[in-house]
Amino acid sequence: MPNPYRVVEYDSGPKGMPGMETLINEWAAKGYQLDQAVRESTYRWVLFFTLKASVEQAGNHSDHVSSLGAHD
Repeated sequence: MPNPYRVVEYDSGPKGMPGMETLINEWAAKGYQLDQAVRESTYRWVLFFTLKASVEQAGNHSDHVSSLGAHD
């Protein structure tokens, strides 16, 4: 079963965030939806994705909690 959530760091650089939309679309193609984007510094962001309900399979809730904080 795929990880039910992902935490992805993104550096927009001084030219802005044109690549962030591409990154979000790439994760959407994998079955994840963006839940939150948190700005860490001027150019650095942390994006929180969760697996869409239609993709997620029935599983043990404790499996979801044990992988909290996983990074890609």
